[in-house]
Amino acid sequence: MFYERKKDLEKQGYRIVGKHSAIKICHWCKKSLRNEGICYKNTFYGIVPWRCIQASVTLDLCNLRCQWCWRDVGLDLPKNLVFNDKPQDILSGFIKEQRKILQGFKGNFKVSKKKFEEAMDPKHVALSLTGDACLYSKLPSLIKEIKNRKMTSFLVTNGTFTSMLKKLRKEQPTQLYITVPAPNEELFEKVCRPLGKNLWKKIMESLDLLGDFSRGTIRMTLAKGINMCNVEEYANLLKNIDFKFLELKAAMPIGDARYRLTMENMPYHSEIKDFGKKIARLNKLKIVDEKKDSRVILLMKKDKGRKIKL
Repeated sequence: MFYERKKDLEKQGYRIVGKHSAIKICHWCKKSLRNEGICYKNTFYGIVPWRCIQASVTLDLCNLRCQWCWRDVGLDLPKNLVFNDKPQDILSGFIKEQRKILQGFKGNFKVSKKKFEEAMDPKHVALSLTGDACLYSKLPSLIKEIKNRKMTSFLVTNGTFTSMLKKLRKEQPTQLYITVPAPNEELFEKVCRPLGKNLWKKIMESLDLLGDFSRGTIRMTLAKGINMCNVEEYANLLKNIDFKFLELKAAMPIGDARYRLTMENMPYHSEIKDFGKKIARLNKLKIVDEKKDSRVILLMKKDKGRKIKL
């Protein structure tokens, strides 16, 4: 393992898989096992939280340093990066570590036997934990392996790896997310501090590909005083993009984001909803669902075909 932060990450609840991958049990996975609530992915799309693996295949590495990101954005991308673990080994490692961590719930009186047994048989992989999965050259093969095991996948990317997204059109994740972090290039450079040139242009090129994916999704993580502004510019940017879903979510000072954000930067759910209403009006969209405790809303043109059958 070439990451110097391995021990720190393990203390934070990460479980390392191979040389460059990891899982971490989601807060909502634990709560749902104890019948204490469900996540927005269940509310919006029907994903079963206790059967969901939250994972990374490029642990802690990304070419953006967004202010609201929970990872340590002080890390630079090492030269001569090699992500070469086999997709089959990565996915098997994810499942093994997920089962190992959740074993402790077997004796919890709040957890039913049926739910625990289902948790031991994960059905969904969310490639959204930390870093950008598109840095992994074998990503299409990993998506294929997930499908071969009768599992679904969500892939979240910052959109700067356009060449990888072109490859993924032939081997699509169940749902592809591209993050729109700012309404214009100037603000993007300021709040995301990219490690490279012309990355805003790459994001725009990737957004043009979104319509080639069956469940293309735009994610906007909004922080007051940072990127929650210029609603007309956001609306204009979205105007010509062919997407199925648009998620607006409040940025939260968690993980290393605590050192960059304050509670004043975190929008209330009502503020996210008001912002979304303006975009909906300008782009002829509808707010079709919301999850107040996660401060997230879902917009679509028509509320149709969003639930996923596992």
